[in-house]
Amino acid sequence: MDILSRNYFNVSNSEKLDEAKNITRSKPIKSEFKLDRSIWLLLVFFGLLKFSIHLSGISNYGLHADELYYISLSEKFAWGFLDISPFVTWIAKVSSTLFGSSIIAWRIIPCMFASATVMLTGLMAHYLGGKKLGITIACSAIICSPAFLATSYLLQPVVFDEFFWALLAFSILRYQQTQKMLFLYITALTLGFGMLNKYTIGMYLAAILLGYFIVYTKNIKFNWRRLPGPLLLFILVIIPNLVWQWAYGFPIFGYLKLVGTQAFSFDVLDYVFQLFFFHGAGVAVWTAGFLFLLMNKNGSKFNLVWPITLVILVILLAFLKGKLYYGLGMFPILFAAGGCCWEMILSSKKQPKFIFVATIYLFGLLCLPLVIPILPISICRQYIKKMVSYTAFSRPLVWEDGTSGTIPQFFADMSGWEILSGDINKVSGKEQNRKPIAVLTNSYAIAGALKYYSKLLAPQVISANNSFMLESPNNLPSGTILYLSRDAKEMVAKMARHVSLYKQLKLENSHLRGVNIYILSDVNEVFRKKYTQDRRQFFNSEELINPNKTSTLLSNLVGFKNR
Repeated sequence: MDILSRNYFNVSNSEKLDEAKNITRSKPIKSEFKLDRSIWLLLVFFGLLKFSIHLSGISNYGLHADELYYISLSEKFAWGFLDISPFVTWIAKVSSTLFGSSIIAWRIIPCMFASATVMLTGLMAHYLGGKKLGITIACSAIICSPAFLATSYLLQPVVFDEFFWALLAFSILRYQQTQKMLFLYITALTLGFGMLNKYTIGMYLAAILLGYFIVYTKNIKFNWRRLPGPLLLFILVIIPNLVWQWAYGFPIFGYLKLVGTQAFSFDVLDYVFQLFFFHGAGVAVWTAGFLFLLMNKNGSKFNLVWPITLVILVILLAFLKGKLYYGLGMFPILFAAGGCCWEMILSSKKQPKFIFVATIYLFGLLCLPLVIPILPISICRQYIKKMVSYTAFSRPLVWEDGTSGTIPQFFADMSGWEILSGDINKVSGKEQNRKPIAVLTNSYAIAGALKYYSKLLAPQVISANNSFMLESPNNLPSGTILYLSRDAKEMVAKMARHVSLYKQLKLENSHLRGVNIYILSDVNEVFRKKYTQDRRQFFNSEELINPNKTSTLLSNLVGFKNR
């Protein structure tokens, strides 16, 4: 075995010190973990199982609010956006090109990435020393995790984030075992594309490095000669996005500041409760993996880095009041280690092996209607009501603003969009004698839905919210404006010469419940000032609000004309 896989309790102190100092200069050693055909078939089986589970409800309900937003942004190629990294919009464009524009088409690639994450989990279990039972337990735990089930099929950055975090852990693990440059290059590519998806992967790498420093303390010594190639590769991948951010004044920091000023409901006890139970029965696997990596004296010393990384990330997310699913990508390595741990425990017993794995799938099956739209909404609501009455567990019904619904919020965010678009089409037809008509909303979700579903004759959907701000005009057009907002009529009445309430949406189980459709004629300076202030949430400079000069610079640097 290589130096990272020896028993540190069976060597002399001088040998330990020598190994620690030269940890990054070890010669490549042949791995003892051979990937035979049966292992590959097992991994493929679990990947296909994961994919097939999501196929069962992939097209039910409708597109999620965030999906509509990303799909709309994907219509024009860009190296960056005000509030997100561009990778998810590129995937949306590829999806529409290859598969069309159905709900299934938008979600096929996310499901593929989710399946790949499952296979990576099994691979890590294999390279941590697990055999078929260990791989089975690890893959089963991540497949049946309610948290991963809920985030594995939507066209959102989170599913790709989980994949890139898992791939980063895998490449670092394999580099430590083999010292092969190939895995450093994979690490560089993973980090680059991971940051093009979500910058939070940088937080994961920082936590891993901090964990490494804690484990090796005074014996840290890097082989810097190995870094230039991978570092250059990382820079080549990420540089266009960094140039875009620079050209626009690094708006991501403005967005983070804006999010930080908003009031979020944060409960420490609820945060800890989610940490342990949002993986369902998988909690028994990842906690076993945590202890296995922390206490296994026969394994690599580097394995200590992973549980320390988890602790660092959990504390950091709690300090930042971040959502726990931001760090879902840190769990595959723990599931992998947990599979190895349970394999050791169950290896001498026959019946408990089946019972243990079956229990994981039983819990996953019970949670399935809560996280995947496999049931009609009416039946889903009844099922959840029964589950709450039997278990007194109502956490899935708590929405981000602290209120409670009858279905989970991400289900509510999938319904009502086509009904809204139909209403807008109707009212726009009635108001055609007052052209030009513009539709204004302060919700990026509503704007994305109208751009996707609405078929107006003269549509101009305007929103100063998030990255739609870049497409919004400096000044509102003259004429009739359809204004979609939850603002009370008394407030809106002060914003135009004539204000009429066309309709208030009363859609049950929908994000749109309570949204008002106003018809405004001759908006006044109060309304125009409000619109300008909304546009300046991310920018305070006219040069950046109208970035003609910076767009030209970006085009010259990266060879693309943005927007």
